[in-house]
Amino acid sequence: MDDERTPSDLRARGGLKWNYFPDDVLAAWVAEMDFGLAPAVADALSAAVQRGDTGYHYPAIERRAAESACSFWTDRFGWEVSTDQVFAAPDVVEGIRRVIVHLTAPDSPVVLHTPVYHPFFSMVERAGRQLVEVPCRPGPDGRYQLDLDGIERALVDGAGSIVLCNPWNPVGRSLTSEEVVRVVEIAAAHSARVIADEVHAPLIPSGGGHVVAASVDAETVITVTSASKAWNLPGLKCAQVVLTGDGDVEVWADYFTPEKVGVGTFGLIANAAAYAGGRDWLDAVILRLEANRSLVGGLIEAHLPDVGFSPPEATYLAWLDFRSYGIDDPAAYLLDHARVALTEGRPFGLGGQGHARLNFATTAPIVTELFERMAAALEAIA
Repeated sequence: MDDERTPSDLRARGGLKWNYFPDDVLAAWVAEMDFGLAPAVADALSAAVQRGDTGYHYPAIERRAAESACSFWTDRFGWEVSTDQVFAAPDVVEGIRRVIVHLTAPDSPVVLHTPVYHPFFSMVERAGRQLVEVPCRPGPDGRYQLDLDGIERALVDGAGSIVLCNPWNPVGRSLTSEEVVRVVEIAAAHSARVIADEVHAPLIPSGGGHVVAASVDAETVITVTSASKAWNLPGLKCAQVVLTGDGDVEVWADYFTPEKVGVGTFGLIANAAAYAGGRDWLDAVILRLEANRSLVGGLIEAHLPDVGFSPPEATYLAWLDFRSYGIDDPAAYLLDHARVALTEGRPFGLGGQGHARLNFATTAPIVTELFERMAAALEAIA
């Protein structure tokens, strides 16, 4: 994790983040990190190539990935589940889609607490369900709060599930125990399901805590997660669907016979290696992100004091409010005028207009230049 890595170096490495826009653009958009690959993961993938392990996935590697994941969850979160409750899926979004289709009330609407990870919107559509947005807003301290009353109203009106994004992309919240418990209680009271996206949970800062929703009510909650975000493995297509309800396991196993799983062998190998052997690397990344989180706060205070910002408690994403500048789409403006690529806020749902998401999982010099460029571009309309 070398701070001397330049944008040219990162483009040469590959990946969507640095190879989508022209070379003069600084990339801070899609959720890829710029910290390289954990040695344990690199070694495992290299060994697989050397032995020619490039065929379809197979039971032994599925078990290895599940065992490594369960061990990690127990050690980091105090959450104990059996490997027989862990099932592979190609990625978190597809895993959630499958859960909606197979494990929620037929034809029931799905609740999203917005702003939230934008691929969820098309995911609900592809699941053949109606979407109910429950817009959430910052509280007096600037931290986004779940609209628990709005969530309950949606479930009373017939929604059969809520996708709970915790840690919360894009706003960076790590939900409190009280918040998680209340969402689960509301869902259980209305015979609905909580589908917990916990993919960013391994990135909780040191000293923080993560409340696994399924630890509150194993029957109500279905967990979908992966090593993909914390170890930068999204291109390897592997996630875990954790079914802590006994009836769910039976339904899932009956339908998802091996030819329907669709997970990549390299994804399973990489996830197993990350969970088992990539913990020291992850700890170093978390420290790096903590430093960058502080750096972002200082740069906003120094260069962009009119931008609304609440320091993220988790993830490597900053949710920035540019509405004081009168810009509906700040990502488009900054791409044109600062040559900085952020993610547009509007696709994240109600409340996203005038906002943009910034990925700060990169080197400190690049983070600094991002804000210097944005400040210079916004001076003209301040």
